[in-house]
Amino acid sequence: MPDFKRPQKADECYYDLEFDAVLIEQSIAKQYGVLPSAQGDLTWAEWAKLVSGLMDDTPLGRVVAVRSESDREIIKHFSPWQRQVRAEWAARRARSMTQQDKESNRKAMQALEAAMAKLFGGR
Repeated sequence: MPDFKRPQKADECYYDLEFDAVLIEQSIAKQYGVLPSAQGDLTWAEWAKLVSGLMDDTPLGRVVAVRSESDREIIKHFSPWQRQVRAEWAARRARSMTQQDKESNRKAMQALEAAMAKLFGGR
């Protein structure tokens, strides 16, 4: 079973419920023989159990294995498909980090503006 959340860095995760929705559905169908959409109203707990139990021989499992690989020798011998999977994930993570950085900077500027306003008698 792949370690979907094997952290190399704090809070690093190798799949995203929205980004990988199709892979997750395909993997559930492959492993359990059911389509999630045909299951009626699945609770979040039931959905989480299905996703967390996915094995490495599912579409998501294979993609997570590529994304999480850290051995440079193995990465050096990746196929074109594996390189593409890894590049797409890296690009997505970079965009996400940029958005997080922008939000963090915005909050820091708001705090600085509030401190300056207070310092000079404003609110």
